[in-house]
Amino acid sequence: MSYIWVMGYLYTAIGFSIGGGIAWGIKGFQKKIDFIYSVCAGLTIGLLSFEIAPEAIELGNWITFILGFLVGIIMFEVAHKILKILLGTTISQDKSFSLQTGILLILSISFHNLPIGIVLGSTKDTSLDFSMLQAILLHNIPEGIIVFTPLFVAGLGVWSWLFFSLMVAAPVGIGAYFGSTLDIGHPLVLSFSISLAVGTIYMVIVKEVILGAIKDTSQVLLIAIISFGCIGFYFLLL
Repeated sequence: MSYIWVMGYLYTAIGFSIGGGIAWGIKGFQKKIDFIYSVCAGLTIGLLSFEIAPEAIELGNWITFILGFLVGIIMFEVAHKILKILLGTTISQDKSFSLQTGILLILSISFHNLPIGIVLGSTKDTSLDFSMLQAILLHNIPEGIIVFTPLFVAGLGVWSWLFFSLMVAAPVGIGAYFGSTLDIGHPLVLSFSISLAVGTIYMVIVKEVILGAIKDTSQVLLIAIISFGCIGFYFLLL
């Protein structure tokens, strides 16, 4: 596939936009925001546990995973403080919380998508390429739901759906292009990069979503656990 980078970009954008469409479809239920956030928290932690973290450990080892995870936590704290300053004084507190969560997730997932693109571009076998493209499409659906739910709560509309779908897909296309033309992508570097994204996303979910929602209802953890089990079953069927 000489144009694997184009296919990687399109499959990512389509999967992510499908997830965004589902998030838009449940927009009417977002008055129960704690419930929505709890579901997203369980889905995200499940995605990290069943899909992304094992991928990082398989590419490298536990050392690269732990180091990348810790750097991701540090990056989250820095980005969190910057976004809090930029957003906190311009919009309401509730919308600021949702928008901040969505933006942090977008940045984290975009960073995670770059090494995925490099791995895709470095793959020379056509059948494996197709399998990876299928996996990219399917695993971007729950990611789209997770990201767009807080963004829609913050008041963003359909144009943001298109823009962010194309934005998140760009690192896959870029990574696949350089991975196929330059044959780059050392497993340890890729493992560290993915682990960094895992650490950042984990902090977003725990600090921004779970701890924020649990103040209002004690059912957050139960709902998150159920969602965690559902995403685990989802990946089991892939």
